[in-house]
Amino acid sequence: MKILIVDDEKIARENCQMVLSLSGINELVVREADSVASALKEIADFDPDLLLLDIQLHDKSGFEILQTIAPRYIPTIFITAYNDFALKAFQVSALDYLLKPFDPSELIAALLKAHKRIQNDKILEQLDVFRQQFSPEEPKRIVLNTADVLHIAAIDDITYCLADGAYTHFFFVDRKEILVSKTLAHFEGIINSTHFIRTHQSYLVNMRHVTQFDKRNGGFLILPNGIEIPVSTRKKEEVLAHFKGSH
Repeated sequence: MKILIVDDEKIARENCQMVLSLSGINELVVREADSVASALKEIADFDPDLLLLDIQLHDKSGFEILQTIAPRYIPTIFITAYNDFALKAFQVSALDYLLKPFDPSELIAALLKAHKRIQNDKILEQLDVFRQQFSPEEPKRIVLNTADVLHIAAIDDITYCLADGAYTHFFFVDRKEILVSKTLAHFEGIINSTHFIRTHQSYLVNMRHVTQFDKRNGGFLILPNGIEIPVSTRKKEEVLAHFKGSH
């Protein structure tokens, strides 16, 4: 488990490091940051599984870190000298909220709870990928894990997926949208359906919901709600072959 300690006081970071060494959790990799800027850099480089986050960081707030990385969610344990921010902390889905000076047993208990949750999330994701990759049938549902909700979605109800850097937007027939902090390539492998085509670097389209293929201006697909999906030049023949094969 990768942990990032974010606190502007060196002694506080050292105390956390000491407790981590006593936690009994195997294979811990720990880094430190002493400001909002250094924390954001470490998050980008280190990709931590868990944050141990102070609220007051010099003249800034630890909440700025979570706001900046949103909608990405990183499980967070707040460790602070201020008890005024507990409600706000839990509103951003904090795993725990510890007041300084904390008892080492409190932090160890919070760490063990966080470790269990993180491991369970990883196991759930791995089992879902394994089951769908080795199933003789096309998968019918997909698990979309966001910061607050675990969505179980019917794959047939997805109209298209849109890449957004390290995130993927899912759009559904009921016009619902879900944003997940995984790449489009990740989900393309999971969906693994003959009815979905990667029409463009940024788009994965459920061809069952396409009403027209306009071949002008390079080509684009039209969905029932009027959404136009671009088709790259190298994907045009695959799209045409799909339509010919479906009749």
